[in-house]
Amino acid sequence: MKLTKGQIIRIESIKHDGSFHRSWDRSVVLEDRGDSLLLANKDVKVTEKDGHTWVSHGLAVCQFHRKRWFNTILLYDGKKFQLFYCNIASPVQMAGPCLKYVDYDLDLVVDSDLRYRWLDREEFEINRKRMQYPARVIREVNRAVRELERRVREGSEPFTQRFVEKGHHLFSHMDQSVWGETRRNENK
Repeated sequence: MKLTKGQIIRIESIKHDGSFHRSWDRSVVLEDRGDSLLLANKDVKVTEKDGHTWVSHGLAVCQFHRKRWFNTILLYDGKKFQLFYCNIASPVQMAGPCLKYVDYDLDLVVDSDLRYRWLDREEFEINRKRMQYPARVIREVNRAVRELERRVREGSEPFTQRFVEKGHHLFSHMDQSVWGETRRNENK
């Protein structure tokens, strides 16, 4: 299903066993390139698996894939880019007005100077055993880990200044015309 620029959708992550993990109430579609999607949200309500909610701080530009086993979130504080946050995750699928993916625990944090570190390796191992991840999932997770590390080392998309600027630019043009209009209507 092709998404329309300016369309507002919900993002939801689940775990391998189908249990709810986290959701972001509203994100705007910036671009649908077929295999990849670019979405953004700003100061949006996030719901955790325990029902706790909080509001994200600042702009997040999110790149999702329909075939790759990872997604990348570019985090900004105002207009200043802060870092890349990558989730090892299944390719995304649409379920009505909701973009869904399976979160496979491993997260890669990449600073603006391309220094990186992996998070949650222990959580991945625990869930791998507890949920009995199939061999195919393990292969895809390992392939995604290698691909992300290669992309960081090479400085290829999404780890480029051009991509960082593009995401911010696309959102800033949409912020007033779509995102801002939607937010004003919600506050009435």
